[in-house]
Amino acid sequence: MVIACPACKARYRIDPATSRGVQAKVKCPECKHVFEVTLGDGEDSRRSSADDGKPVVLVVDDARFFRETIKDILNSLPVNLISAADGNEAWQKIEALQPQLVLLDLNIPGKSGKDILQDLRNNARFNQIKVLVISGVERGQETSVAVRLLGADDFIIKSFKPSELLSRVSKLLGI
Repeated sequence: MVIACPACKARYRIDPATSRGVQAKVKCPECKHVFEVTLGDGEDSRRSSADDGKPVVLVVDDARFFRETIKDILNSLPVNLISAADGNEAWQKIEALQPQLVLLDLNIPGKSGKDILQDLRNNARFNQIKVLVISGVERGQETSVAVRLLGADDFIIKSFKPSELLSRVSKLLGI
């Protein structure tokens, strides 16, 4: 189910099946606020009004400005946008929320973008997650080929035009 943090309004997915009972304590990955959610006792009642069926897109970049820029560009798409500032936070959100698409910078602190990509492709649980690798440092055909060999679905350099990013994200999500 998709929930929204009451403090910062960040939206993300939780799996109600992993909780015992009808209430669960949740710690927001964005702002660390702890709050309770009602899960209900049946599959239909576990669906939150925040679970709008929109694809979840995780934006991973250590530069806050760039994360916010990407989110501003993608805001016109029918998606739920979440973000992570480093590889470790990204991996936690991937495991918890299983986004449909990850926009992944290669050069991030903690777990590297390449390590995240390899771990995604080596775990059958995450086979359906699309990955658009973004880099400002590593450019060129060699990098594009290398990340595709690791399992990336697409590659784009950070000097992209907003319309190009929108087009690629839309294509990867089939929207």
